[in-house]
Amino acid sequence: MRNVRLDMLDPDHPRRVVIVGGGYAGMTLAVTLANRMKPNEGLEIVLVTPQPFQQALSELDLVAAGTPRPQWAELWHGAIFRDLPVNVLYDRLECVEADTNSITVGPKGSPTGRLSYWRLVLATGAVPQVPPIPGLREHAITLWSVPDALELQDRLNECARVAAERETGQERQRALSTVVVGGGATGVEVVGTIAAVLPPLFEEMGYDAADLRTTLVDMRPEILYDLHESQRKKAARRLEEMGVELVLGDGVAFVEDGILHTQSGREIPASVLVWCGGAHADPDAGDWRLEMEVGGRLKVDPTLKAAGQEAVYAVGDVAGFPDPDGHGVLPMLAQYAIREAEHASDNILREVRGEAIRPFTPHMHGEFVSVGPKWGVGWIGGVRLSGRIAIVLKRLTYVMYWLQVGSYRLAWRRFRQMRQMHRGL
Repeated sequence: MRNVRLDMLDPDHPRRVVIVGGGYAGMTLAVTLANRMKPNEGLEIVLVTPQPFQQALSELDLVAAGTPRPQWAELWHGAIFRDLPVNVLYDRLECVEADTNSITVGPKGSPTGRLSYWRLVLATGAVPQVPPIPGLREHAITLWSVPDALELQDRLNECARVAAERETGQERQRALSTVVVGGGATGVEVVGTIAAVLPPLFEEMGYDAADLRTTLVDMRPEILYDLHESQRKKAARRLEEMGVELVLGDGVAFVEDGILHTQSGREIPASVLVWCGGAHADPDAGDWRLEMEVGGRLKVDPTLKAAGQEAVYAVGDVAGFPDPDGHGVLPMLAQYAIREAEHASDNILREVRGEAIRPFTPHMHGEFVSVGPKWGVGWIGGVRLSGRIAIVLKRLTYVMYWLQVGSYRLAWRRFRQMRQMHRGL
């Protein structure tokens, strides 16, 4: 690994592969390409990303609840790229100049330099989708980064301090009220972790766990629509057993300080409000002068190249690969991002070697959702599972990813950290 500036790179390198984005797709592609390319093929890999680590979004709920250190949700480049021929440019993509095979980088509206490429891979991911509901943006936390998770942790701690000053049980309940909006995987995992972890912590502080009020709100009539009906019902029962109130089939009308108002007119105390209502592709993609899908993702052909572009690939959440089932484009899932990145890497090497590139065929091997840190639901290979076995398999997918992008040493270290973390829950 080498940290670089633009002036350290050959401006006319004939086979430079520029990868923009350091999430699951970008990291997977950089590592896969670096491991599979041959020295005599003359490839130079440059990863362009604004920060020196990948954030493990699926573990942010545990950081927010205060169980692991924040670094648990960060995979640092020094550990991933230690012995790999990857150049890392810590900067931001401003514009794609496809007609000259180059990109400009720098702050928005103020590009500071240009970088040429032989092949460009756009993997800039997605951002939280926060609709223009009155008061929502001002009062809600989105869970999309370690700073977000730490902000949620701070707010939960502040609620405890406020509750300590309240005189009646009703006032304490209002102060200790948490609402999570969004019944998809992220919302269920966040509310499940809060409901599992906070009661014993608050009891240690002298509070009655019954004063905690945790609510999950979703405008759809059920949670976890991507899972089978039986799995959805098991997850809902588990949440209710943990003390979570489910408010389903009712959307958010507006939010004011400490109160969420639903479309049906209900008022729900919300000293802490977490928005998990979905995501949309990197909004900067609209400035890159490439063809877009209706939903704001980059349009790609069957080989994962950006539509109409010979030298540009797009993978992960920013790319709108057609769903083979005819349901628009593939959903924004890490496993699709990882497999698209692997395939794009293979196609780039095929181009280097003068071979025909191949179309991408998406496959879902399974999906698991945690409902609290020690229980989950999901499926693998057509078999539906729930309970501890589901959470073990979910955590196993992390180990497999650490092996893929890192090393046995990294995977073993992270596995031990994960085991210690779970023992403390």
